[in-house]
Amino acid sequence: MDIVSMLNLTAQIEGFEWIILLIIVAALFLFGPQKLPELARGFGRAMGEFRRGQMEVQKEITQQFGTAAADPRTREQRAAEALGVATTGKSDLQLKLDIARSLDKVPDHVVGAAAQALGLPSASPTAVLREQILKALNG
Repeated sequence: MDIVSMLNLTAQIEGFEWIILLIIVAALFLFGPQKLPELARGFGRAMGEFRRGQMEVQKEITQQFGTAAADPRTREQRAAEALGVATTGKSDLQLKLDIARSLDKVPDHVVGAAAQALGLPSASPTAVLREQILKALNG
């Protein structure tokens, strides 16, 4: 390989490749050829752990939101059904009005179920839950 062909080869290398090449050369000088395989294995293990963690997070997100995505009913429909309000043939606005009207007439445990259907925490007192449900319906 003569000088002209080497210059042509270096002219074809882009900026990003130069950075990678410099990192490899620097690693050789810093750690030596005996340590590089060990460092590469450690890097590979770290990347594997990262991918496993990423897959675990994706799996958990899918489990959490997959059940909501599988249910085609709207939040309002689920809340109305929890309160015992008929949902067939009604628009979301009509459902919201019927939910608001029935909130004061139903027992406390039913209000908690309606709050859960809307995705609200149900550990609050019933009066607070009723207010939160109304805010969620208006929001």
